Formats: sequence, C-alpha cells, structure tokens
Amino acid sequence: MSDKLKQIDKKYLMIGGAIIGLLVLVIIIMVVIKLLSGPGKNYNKVEQKIVTAAQEYFKKSPDAIPKEGTSTHIDADTLITDGHLKDLEKLIDDTCTASVTVMNNGGKSLYLPDLECTEYKTIHFKEKIVEDQLVKDSENPYESGLYEVDGEYIFKGKNTNNYVSFGTLTWRILKIDKNGNLKLIKEPAEKSKKIWDNKYNIELKKSRGVNDYANSYLLEYLNESYEGVNDNNKAHLIPHDVCIGKRSVKNTKISYDVDCSEVLENQYLSTINTLDYPMASLDENCKEVGSGSCTNYNYLNSTITTSWTTIGSADNTYEVFYISAGYVGTLNANKSNSYNWVVYVSGEELYTTGDGTLENPYVIQ
Repeated sequence: MSDKLKQIDKKYLMIGGAIIGLLVLVIIIMVVIKLLSGPGKNYNKVEQKIVTAAQEYFKKSPDAIPKEGTSTHIDADTLITDGHLKDLEKLIDDTCTASVTVMNNGGKSLYLPDLECTEYKTIHFKEKIVEDQLVKDSENPYESGLYEVDGEYIFKGKNTNNYVSFGTLTWRILKIDKNGNLKLIKEPAEKSKKIWDNKYNIELKKSRGVNDYANSYLLEYLNESYEGVNDNNKAHLIPHDVCIGKRSVKNTKISYDVDCSEVLENQYLSTINTLDYPMASLDENCKEVGSGSCTNYNYLNSTITTSWTTIGSADNTYEVFYISAGYVGTLNANKSNSYNWVVYVSGEELYTTGDGTLENPYVIQ
C-alpha cells in the first residue's frame, strides 16, 4: 500500500473516531439532562399509565372486577406493589397520590383515574360543570345556568351551556342527581315514531294498550336500541332508576313524590318523565305540570318537539303522558309518537375539553 493511501486511511479513521466520540458525548449530555430534569410534569400521561396499570391488574385478577352496576377503587400503592406501575416519583416530578375507579356498566369496564399532586388534580366532569355553570346570588331571575335544588343541580333557562358530545351524538345535561351522576337527554328526538304499547286491554276489550311502562313496547324498543350501542359507549352508560309512577291529569303537582312513587331499577336507556320539562323553566309562574308558563325561559322548548314520557295515567289503564311544544297531555298508548333518549353517565368521568356551548360542547370520549 502506498504512503498516500495510508495517509487517506488514517484521515478517515480520525474523522470516524471524531464522529463516534461526538455521538457518545451527545448521548452522555442527553442522559445527564434527563437525570437532572427528572421525569417531568406530564400529568395526563401519568393518568393514562395508571389506567393501563389497573387494566393489567384486573386482567390478571378477573375475580376482582366489580359486579355489573357496581364499582370499586384500587390505589396506586396496590398497583405498584403488584408490579404493574412504577413508583409515582419516577413518573412525575411532583408529590402525588393516585387511584382508579373501576365501574362495571352493562358488563363493560370503565376505568377512571384520580391523580392528586401538589400542583395538579384530576378534573372530573361534575366538578367542572358545577364550577363553570352554577348560578350564585344572581340579580337576574332569568339567568340561564345550573341551579341547586334539593340536593341536585338542575339546568334551567333559555340559553344554557349544557351541550355534550358523546358517541357521535349531541346531548344536553338535564341535571346532576344526588349521587353526582349526570342525566343526559338526546337532541333531537328519535326520527322513528313508535307506539307506547298496543296490547289487548281487558278493561276496554280493545287493543288500546296497557299503560304499564315496565311491560311496555316502548321499553322493548329502548332495550333493543341499547343493545345496538357499541361496547366503548356502553362502558360509559351507568344503570339508573326510571320514574314510572302514574299521575292523574288532575294532579298537576311538580313533585317527584308523584312521578317517582314507583321506579324501574337498573335501566340503561330510558326517556323523560313529566317533571323534566317544567323543572327546566325559570318562569316564576311555572307552578304546575302542563302550565303554559313553563315554556318560558326553558331550553327544552327547542330540545323536545314531541316525546313520550315514562308516566302512565292514573285515571285509566290505557293513556300515557306525552310532551309536545311544552304542552303536557295524554294519548292512547297505541298511538305513534317520538321520544328522546335519556341516559346517565358518572360525574367521575374525566373532563377533557369543551365549555358546554353548541359550538364547543363538553366531550365524553
């Protein structure tokens, strides 16, 4: 090999060595920076890691999954001890505690993390909505928003920011109940009109239907619709009690003592009762079910065009209450009418985005 070629080889070796040395130096610097900077403060990423750890835990311990319609909690310490999760100080540059609520809804598991740190706290759906929408000490008696009524939070007024996007559908929040769960109504009503019931009525000796919601065809339609919901969305729908007490047309009292004198338990998909509409009005003269004043200052005026309710008439065995443009009346159960889906979701759902307006609704993913 000539001296010239040897010089070229030596030159390339020196360049290659320099490049390798530079790469090693860069790697060392990056490692040092990472060690000095710590794990960072990506709280949402930690929430995801906690959920993944909980899913792995219950996959290995299926007997620990709660029964349908119930929930359980598992804390981060248990997940760490069982090797599903790293110590929190290795995941986040903050002092934190964490847990996961596991809900069994319709046989589908929903995992909701709760992370509380010195500089961060998981925001849950109920907390965000109350913080954003609660009306306090307002001088305007017609201010739209969320009102506290007998331990519940109810949306009232004409222009309420209570829109929710869930399952590619648009919903509105009717209320947050005493258990902290959210009652949602679908907007608009179902396109397909259905009879409430058309069974043979022995009292009339005709097929006028029987106004017993628990055994109605409307309930069958709703259950069939629920079966068509995909598993991801089913996991978010929690079981609830449906008010099916019967009301006389002469009893116009706005009271749960009437509509909810009887309930059908553990339902996932239902429709409205006769109280949902007047409870959404801010008119001081809305004092009776069916009062024309209840159409005033009421966002449900645009949400409910016409809808069956779950309430049968106490005056006979074949009529059922319905709501149409604010009017509350009765129809024979064998008539066709629209209906609005009603579902419940947990107030422990994670808040992700949105302000409740139609253009920027709250989102359940």
